[in-house]
Parts: sequence; structure tokens; C-alpha cells
Amino acid sequence: MVSVNNKCFLRLMIGSEKTKIDDMRVLFQNNFHAVANSKGFTLVELIMVVVLISILAVSVVPKFLDTSAFSLAGGAAMAAADIRYSQELAMGTHSAKTIVFTTSNTYYTVDSRNVNLPSKVTISSGATFTFNSLGEPTAGGGSSVTLSAGAETKTITVDSYTGRVSSS
Repeated sequence: MVSVNNKCFLRLMIGSEKTKIDDMRVLFQNNFHAVANSKGFTLVELIMVVVLISILAVSVVPKFLDTSAFSLAGGAAMAAADIRYSQELAMGTHSAKTIVFTTSNTYYTVDSRNVNLPSKVTISSGATFTFNSLGEPTAGGGSSVTLSAGAETKTITVDSYTGRVSSS
């Protein structure tokens, strides 16, 4: 069985000018309706594709990025906050509190509790800080702790008189 499009195409090849124009019009209209009636993607399908691409991007992109700088900044902020915490705990409890940073470890000790540093962060140079009930460093004042991740380092310093904690 020959379809309408095939008949029109055959008449285009061998027919007169009038039939050629009519057949071209029929071919155009049939093709136009076929395109207009074709189904597209549904909204659900498009959302699923976007979700799948997002999941892949979230799981693959971190493998190509070096996150050691972020880990180091987070580790330095965490260590500085714990030094301040030890200082404030000493003032709040009216008793001496100690925080210990041991060289080459990936953790430090706050009041006999180990605190892990973020991944890839190690202690390059350690120190022990002890704060009295006034928040003054009785041991380790003027010392600094250096954390490293890859080639980058961060230094946390405790002022010898005031106990001020600074990070650079």
C-alpha cells in the first residue's frame, strides 16, 4: 500500500506543474501536522534529568578539586576556638585547664578529650597551653601551633600576657 506522502512524491516527479504545486502543499501540510502532533519531553522527564546531572556533579566535582586549603582553614579555626574554650572554661570553673598539641598528630587533646582535625590536616609544630582561673596562660604563653595541609600552613599564636588567641 502506498501512503499519501509517497503518492504525492511520485506525482511530483512525473506530474504537471499544477499537480506538483498541489502535491507540494499536501506534503508540507502532512509534515507540518506530523511535527505539530509529535510528543515532546514531559516536565517530569526534564526534572529527572536535571536531578541526575546534579547528583553526578555533586559526587564527581569534589574529586577534581583540592580541598586541603578549606580543610586547613577549618582546622585552624576549630583549634583556635578550642584554645579559647579552654581559656574560658578555666575562668568559668576557677581551675587550670590544659590543651595539648603534639607534633605529627592529626588530633589534639582538650581537657583529656581527643579532638580530630579535618582530613589531610596535621600538626607541624606542637605546644601545650595551660590557662589559670584568670584566663592567663601559665604554660605555653607566647608559643604557637602550626597546622599544615599539603604545602600550606596556618599558625595559631597565644599571647604570653593576655592569652589572646590569633591565627595567621
